[in-house]
Amino acid sequence: MPQSKAKHPPGAGTLEQQIRLIAGLVVFVFVFFHFLNHALGNISLAAMDWGDNLRARIWMTPAGMWTLYGALVTHAGLALWKTARRRTWRMPIWEAVQLVLGLLIPYVLIKHIVVTRGAMAKFDSYIDYRHELSALWPADALWQSGLLLLVWVHGCIGLHYWLRMKTWYARLRTPLFSLAVLVPTLALTGWITAARRLVLENGQKINVTPAQKAELLDIIQDVRIGFYALVAAIILLFLIRKAIAFFRRRITIRYMNGREIKAAPGPTLLEISRMKGIPHMSICGGRARCSTCRTLILSGSADLSEPGRTEAHVLKRIGASANVRLACQLRPRSDMVVRPLFSPGRAIGRSGLHDRYRWGVEQKVAVMFIDLRGFTSLSEGKLPFDVVFILNRYVDGVVRIIGKNGGMVDKVMGDGIMALFAVDAPFEKGVRSAVTTISDLTEELQRVNADLADHIHAPLRVAVGLHGGTAILGRIGLDGQSGVASGLTALGDVVNVASRLEGVSKEENALAAISHEILEAAGLEIDANVTRRSVVVRGRQAPLDVICITETDILRETLRA
Repeated sequence: MPQSKAKHPPGAGTLEQQIRLIAGLVVFVFVFFHFLNHALGNISLAAMDWGDNLRARIWMTPAGMWTLYGALVTHAGLALWKTARRRTWRMPIWEAVQLVLGLLIPYVLIKHIVVTRGAMAKFDSYIDYRHELSALWPADALWQSGLLLLVWVHGCIGLHYWLRMKTWYARLRTPLFSLAVLVPTLALTGWITAARRLVLENGQKINVTPAQKAELLDIIQDVRIGFYALVAAIILLFLIRKAIAFFRRRITIRYMNGREIKAAPGPTLLEISRMKGIPHMSICGGRARCSTCRTLILSGSADLSEPGRTEAHVLKRIGASANVRLACQLRPRSDMVVRPLFSPGRAIGRSGLHDRYRWGVEQKVAVMFIDLRGFTSLSEGKLPFDVVFILNRYVDGVVRIIGKNGGMVDKVMGDGIMALFAVDAPFEKGVRSAVTTISDLTEELQRVNADLADHIHAPLRVAVGLHGGTAILGRIGLDGQSGVASGLTALGDVVNVASRLEGVSKEENALAAISHEILEAAGLEIDANVTRRSVVVRGRQAPLDVICITETDILRETLRA
């Protein structure tokens, strides 16, 4: 991997975004275990104290406290900085909800931090769960519960929109959603149950004096005023920008759909589109982590600044031409004619923005091509009904075996079938499933031939090609608005190679031709006497080592080893 990609992989966002993400993840990890600690209240107060002592070994050390509070300040500071640079308040609903929650959190969180860590630092008070529960219940129960939910929902929204384009996220989304509901539920019931139990047992105890509490409340008030004064300054800055922009010269942005708008220079093209109510796709929310806001610049590119490092990486990754830019990074300075290359209306029709395959995903998969040998000669002289009947029996059997082993049928092309493995499973497991499918095909063909004995002159035989690697998975074509939607398909070199290997299988009169590198990836070693070839594949510089299998016993022994 080139060094530049290692340092800054395409789709990772800017350095500022990466720092904000890392800081947010640190805070979320703390929150997650803090809430689990609350959940122990469903057991007993002693269990809560045990969990708190365990957490203190990490977070109450100097390194832990610097990491936690540094991450908290960094994440909040960069989020405010991002908000201050906004040129429009038009945004997707999820982004607006996350922003509002983020602005509400400090009101309660400031008090929580000051009366705990502040009391410990200023008055050397002993702040344990007994003190916390005594102070919170019942007067501040609603505020504390609200804080818990605000923080959790804010964090989960951020995690979801960061992870939703990851290849493994779709498989874990349901259990992760269950966990996202379970954790705050247990945390709420835990601390409330413990607090009520403490009242019933008359075990309440406050470890700060009334005078100390009053002093802490003054500090809380000052910090709150400071924070929301900063928020007010950001809003004022936004209004001043709006007022200045009103008197500044205007540039004209003309869209290829006929819309023409005027705007002051400064905002990004994505912000301009949103300000004027023009649909403009942006899956990542304008963070330069995807390329769905890519836009063709038909006129006016001469006055544009060069793409920054982040934008340049993404554009290089997608092989964009020189006049294609990311709307979330591009800031027009003169009149332009543009054409967004993704249409939001077309995508939202069937599954909206939540179908990651509608936008394409890079993922390691195993691709298998299965084709009947000599079917053209076999079908000669037969009635159309007979040909269709034979094909349907064959296809039904093969598709059943593919599905049984966790594969996914990409397409059926007459007597040829393309299947994908490792779409919803780890790559190594998917490869083993594909090899198992080849082994099972022999037995299935025996059943098919027995059923068709009266309809065919010779037993059906297949040729299989199997290769694996990184491919692009996506839904190409029909979007479902007319009632018909495209299924999942794979694109890329790995598909071409698998198709070529199916031809090699025919050339060698073998059952299957499997690339050696895919067997290595799955940890499979075939030491038996098999035909080995180096195959030249168009578009690849080096020949591909291939193993040709004629007997399924070899595959079964390999899988058992």
